[in-house]
Amino acid sequence: MKNWILWEATKQKLPVPALYEEYWRPFDKDANHWREKIGVGHAARPRIDTFFQNWLTRHTKKAVSPKHIYDGFIRYMAATAPRGEGATADIHAVLGDIRDDAVRFREIQAPTGATRFDDFLRRLDRLDVVVFYPFILAVMGREGTDALDRDRIARALESYLVRRMICNLQTRGYGALALDLLDVLAAVPVSEPAAPAIINALDQPAQSAMQWPDDALFKHEFTTRRFYGSLRKDRVLMILQAIEERHQKLATKSEPVLKFDFAKLTIEHILPQTWQSHWPLSEGVASYERDIMLHGVGNLTLVSDKLNPSLSNAPWLPTSESKNSKRFALDQHSRLELNARLVRDHPDRWDEACMKRRAAELFDVARAVWPLPQAI
Repeated sequence: MKNWILWEATKQKLPVPALYEEYWRPFDKDANHWREKIGVGHAARPRIDTFFQNWLTRHTKKAVSPKHIYDGFIRYMAATAPRGEGATADIHAVLGDIRDDAVRFREIQAPTGATRFDDFLRRLDRLDVVVFYPFILAVMGREGTDALDRDRIARALESYLVRRMICNLQTRGYGALALDLLDVLAAVPVSEPAAPAIINALDQPAQSAMQWPDDALFKHEFTTRRFYGSLRKDRVLMILQAIEERHQKLATKSEPVLKFDFAKLTIEHILPQTWQSHWPLSEGVASYERDIMLHGVGNLTLVSDKLNPSLSNAPWLPTSESKNSKRFALDQHSRLELNARLVRDHPDRWDEACMKRRAAELFDVARAVWPLPQAI
């Protein structure tokens, strides 16, 4: 692609060295980044290939095979070439668009900001739905979309994807959906925000395979499904982190939200997985029932330092056999709002009834983080 563009620039008698320095040099200057292979197994390929695949998909609004990027680029340039005698491709515009989208692509993969849109980009990495990258590039580069419009689009797409993930709904249609969203975005006049049209496109009815789960389905799955061992650990971390960030914002009101290095947090079972030593079954609760709730969201939290095993497996409150207690450990070793509320709200016991109550409370927060279309 570079050679074709520079060859075309030579034909047009443009200053090729200056074009290279202004537009293409960043790719070669940071070659380690752009040539690094990303992906898993046979799907792994240089990052620059992935970028151009997404850039081309954004512009053609068609799925582009990684094996046919160059061919697709030539067809795209031919299809968009000006007509008429002496007309030539606008090389400055093409190179400028590639350069600007390369900056956006790096931001998608390593967001640095603190907006709602940046939160979405960080969570998108955990959701692992790269088919939406071309659409996101288009949103970031859209002339009529300001920060508020981007944030609304981010909230909508994130809510749609997270709700579907927790409800264990299929992802097979996401590629086609991402292309549809590109068409929807392109149809919105640049003088108008795009969020309403995008929200409307995502708001599929309950009968559809691509539905945006309503609160009833979302609550049922959120409060009853096995999170730990069913969802990927990084996704469980993402969900708990989003709830923690929401708690912090509510606790601090207008003050800056306290920032944790969430990469260092680990998932902690409140009632430990090896519960038999210090956690007798509640009356009327069977062992298999406890094992189901053990891995539900109501029994999961985050800790900034891995608890000493003796504390992690300790009873909720001190006993004659154990002076250590899980409640004390969480109170002393954590500054997270998740654990401050846990310790405050459960001073006397931790059992299946507490897990059920906490799962419902966490759902109320999750519903606010990932709202229904009409609340965005």
